Amino acid sequence: MFNRKNFTRVAATVAATVMVLGAIADIGTAQTALKDGETVNGFIRTGSPTFRFRNQSRAGAPTQSAIGDAYSLTAQRGDVIEISVDPEDGSNLKPILVLLAPQTGKQVAYDATLNLLRYRATTAGTYRLLVLAQPNTRGRYTLSVDGLSGASAQVSQADQVMTDVLRLRVIGCGVPNVARIKIGSDERCTRDIEAGQYTYDATTKRISLVDTRRDLLAQRLQLSVLERCPGAGTPVAQIVVNDPQDGRDYTYCATPNRFVRAGSYRYNITSDELTAVTATTPTTPTTPTTPTTPTTPTTPTTSQPDSRRQMLQTDYGLTVLDTCPPARGSLVVVTFPEATQSYVYCANPNRLVTAGEYTYNSATGNLEAARKPAPECTITLGGVCIVK
Repeated sequence: MFNRKNFTRVAATVAATVMVLGAIADIGTAQTALKDGETVNGFIRTGSPTFRFRNQSRAGAPTQSAIGDAYSLTAQRGDVIEISVDPEDGSNLKPILVLLAPQTGKQVAYDATLNLLRYRATTAGTYRLLVLAQPNTRGRYTLSVDGLSGASAQVSQADQVMTDVLRLRVIGCGVPNVARIKIGSDERCTRDIEAGQYTYDATTKRISLVDTRRDLLAQRLQLSVLERCPGAGTPVAQIVVNDPQDGRDYTYCATPNRFVRAGSYRYNITSDELTAVTATTPTTPTTPTTPTTPTTPTTPTTSQPDSRRQMLQTDYGLTVLDTCPPARGSLVVVTFPEATQSYVYCANPNRLVTAGEYTYNSATGNLEAARKPAPECTITLGGVCIVK
């Protein structure tokens, strides 16, 4: 006999089942089965089924109701399931994604902001996916799923590195201001660390920042960029670079040279322009040393540094060759006239000093283009040169 007491017990069991599932609609609602690599189109409208759900990943989250669609997908243990939903043009849909485990129906993944779920299956079986609409939103969407039963070992390894080794939360790479980590040939994104491009070293199990802005300053401006900015009082060229990818400012310090003095600058990556922000800080002049009698140049040693060679490298960013080759047409050739002797150096050209012959002017401290002597006149007429 089915009495009121038995009915109460059954009703309580059904209610408990609803809370475990975390989301429920008509039990008989058809569920589209999703396959690996498949893309399906959906449409959430006013007449779509209503589901009750609760974000169990956040303590104290209330139970809510929303309309949407239900799907099923079969995964093996270890599969890295990646689900993304893209609202179509003209749709004001703001989706909520809820993934429920096999048998228990417990929520294992939830998203209401990124339109992306990524989950490593801990249990083999058929999972249930709900694509729901946030309040007052409707529209068509495209749903994609990857990683079912055919997830590569490398993809799984990349996720394992993120969660088990680096202990970083993985999010979709399609959002701005994220840290992109290269793991083997795969890439994962997170916001748990500073935005930028990183690489993972499997030997040390650590990540290192790939600083393309630093390399750009060194190459384009011929600067020796320091690892970090020194304390106050040290004369450096402090350069602020705005990264067009994330719109943020990054500050670097470099050793001053003849072209970039100590001071503050802004560098525009797009236009390749360096602009001074404030006037350079004057330095205390040093007492000039008494010139010594020039000697034949010798190979520089630690105890006898070649000041001319060092000046070309530091002030002009030139890579000075050990010896000048016979063919010098494509090189920078600099002559230092000193008393009764001249010293000649050859170097590879750069963006600041092009190939050619120069003379160092000790009075101005500049490299001056060498002037070729004018040819003598062989035939003159009335004081006017006719043939040279």
